[in-house]
Amino acid sequence: MIHSRKKISKAGETIMSSKSIEDRNEALQIINDWRASHILPLLNRKNSLLRLMSKNNIEAIIASQRLKRLSSIEYKLDLNPNMRLGGMQDIGGYRIVVKDVQSLSKLYKLIRGQRSNHKLDKISDYITIPKSSGYRSIHFIYTYCSKQQRYKDIKLELQIRTRLQHSWATAVETVGLITNTSLKSSQGSDRWLQFFKVVSSLFAIKEQLPKLDIHKDVSMKDLMIECYHLCEELNVIHTLEAIKVTISSMNAKGFPDDYYLINIDFDKLQVNLVVYKKTQLKYATEDYLLMEKDIDSSQNAVVLVSAKNMRALKKAYPSYFLDTTEFIKALAGIQANCYHRGYVAL
Repeated sequence: MIHSRKKISKAGETIMSSKSIEDRNEALQIINDWRASHILPLLNRKNSLLRLMSKNNIEAIIASQRLKRLSSIEYKLDLNPNMRLGGMQDIGGYRIVVKDVQSLSKLYKLIRGQRSNHKLDKISDYITIPKSSGYRSIHFIYTYCSKQQRYKDIKLELQIRTRLQHSWATAVETVGLITNTSLKSSQGSDRWLQFFKVVSSLFAIKEQLPKLDIHKDVSMKDLMIECYHLCEELNVIHTLEAIKVTISSMNAKGFPDDYYLINIDFDKLQVNLVVYKKTQLKYATEDYLLMEKDIDSSQNAVVLVSAKNMRALKKAYPSYFLDTTEFIKALAGIQANCYHRGYVAL
């Protein structure tokens, strides 16, 4: 690793407690160097998995990678006072989204049986046992093995989920962004949290997966009725449909496997993009840190991600474009079904 875990953890403590701008900037540079060292291992692991999937006829609807935002790092450290930054396992993450549960099951078995030099440390199955928030996905934590000291023993997180599960997670993150709350960490409005739990169980029924424990004895009919009324109360569909963002790019031309620095302005509902070639990676990570230092995290969000082109970028990270089209479509189907079955009256 480029820095020892002890030094990285010390930098994490500094950004959380130091009032010295000089000390904080020095710590941020250490964190950014360490964060940037995850990029090439992520690309290596993602491409390796995609090749394996192709050989086994499993289609990746979405394949993406990202570096954890500084605001998310600070939030996680604040939420878990005993956590040390050097031990944080999801600084670098890559995600594969597949069509349905059958494809997901096949992919899971493939990953479990994959021969690799990289150590699989942990599997968290939030599909068989979903989080209490309703979140569903399977997480794998790897230790990356490399002869190069910069990349040796870096922790990487892989997430796999279905398209429907991804639409739910996207909607949660989007609503969290526009309400400036961490709904995905069960923080924020109780009614929004309740709404997403109900939808999670309804999506689970559709995919023939376990409902949340709190809904174990609740019928599909009652869940649909509750979803209908919460949707009306929170004006969910209209609120999400009304969010339209404009996109401006400093360099609109795309490159194969390029990097995108995304800056979301919630006040202006504008997404600003800067595109970097692979050869410009150093500048991308430096600009990422500079932008994070300058923004007000309550009004903006910045993230550095990788995608093949603009279309793939919007598909992989719809929440960063406040795009919940797939979720709205699924939710509208539940609402219409609830009405046509006579569970509610207009």
